[in-house]
Amino acid sequence: ATPEEKVRQKVVKYLVEQMKIPIEAIETELLLSSIDNLSKLRADIVVWHINEATNSEECLLIIEVKAPHVPLTEKTLEQVMSYQSILKSKYVAITNGEDLEIYQIRENGTAQLLTTELYTYEDLINSNVKFAKKRTMRRLSFDEINYHRYINMLIDKGYIGEETDPDLHPFLAELQNFILVEPISCVLPIQFKGISLEQDLGYSFHTYGNAAGGSFSGYYRGFVVKTLDGNEAIYRIGMFGTAKLINDPIFGNRKSYTVLNVATEDMLGYHNSLELNIDNSISKRKTEYRFFHNGRLTAGKKGSVKIEKVKNYVSKYAPDLLVEDKIYLGSLPNNMSISWDQGQQFIMNLLLYANIRDKLRNDIKKR
Repeated sequence: ATPEEKVRQKVVKYLVEQMKIPIEAIETELLLSSIDNLSKLRADIVVWHINEATNSEECLLIIEVKAPHVPLTEKTLEQVMSYQSILKSKYVAITNGEDLEIYQIRENGTAQLLTTELYTYEDLINSNVKFAKKRTMRRLSFDEINYHRYINMLIDKGYIGEETDPDLHPFLAELQNFILVEPISCVLPIQFKGISLEQDLGYSFHTYGNAAGGSFSGYYRGFVVKTLDGNEAIYRIGMFGTAKLINDPIFGNRKSYTVLNVATEDMLGYHNSLELNIDNSISKRKTEYRFFHNGRLTAGKKGSVKIEKVKNYVSKYAPDLLVEDKIYLGSLPNNMSISWDQGQQFIMNLLLYANIRDKLRNDIKKR
């Protein structure tokens, strides 16, 4: 059995034994073409119940099952919501066998998370449920950022690399909080060297992978950007620590470091556009840190691209990013809270450089 199949069996057992759902009310791997003949979707687990008022069978719950190591993200929820739009269930849930998140569908069509207590079949049918309090991230003061327990939490949760220089920790903790929740202080759209920032999507939980098979799961800030080609794409920026590896079958031995990841979502799907190893790419100058990138780029199965080619491409679209033979992404103040005014150029440079890299990748893939 596949890892997902094992989780599915475990979940069905939980539904029957713990949630007291009759086995005959549970269906697995339901092809949605049986309800909507145009649909090619397949729901992992569907729970039905008889509506006593109308004496008709209705969909109560749809569960999307992932393998145990797969994080539950906004994408997972979007997936199960696409089934909900056809089956019109009262609840949806997502699970990887370790975590189970159940959501009730509100009248406006949005999903609201329930608390983690055990609900029975009767509870769900009778709406005898409680909603989880939404914990929102807030913009922290620099004193709060600098608190050693907060920084240790970021390291433990994988947002700062465990071997990153401790002198950088307060700056990186501030950088992450700035990226995720600093409000934009000017009117949108922001026009910038051929691109424009159209909309701020705020922070949400995602997983994005790279060509080598690594991935970064956690909080990203999303922006709708009108690209150099005039199309709209979503760019998401997040900061993550990589794991320290010893004799890894793929990567061998590798130090842990902190990376700034920019991921792109457009009509073609989603991918990592830029992984900036912060430990190697920032230099301190007086009261600020300056960010550089060496220009390394991988174009999917075509492999790595010559750095000169990347620099030539940058010089064509954003020549002022070329400084000291590297790509200069901007500077941010150290030892203080970063305001939007101080950080806007850095964010816009990141978005522009990520877009230039995507454009080059697409050109190479067309050849």
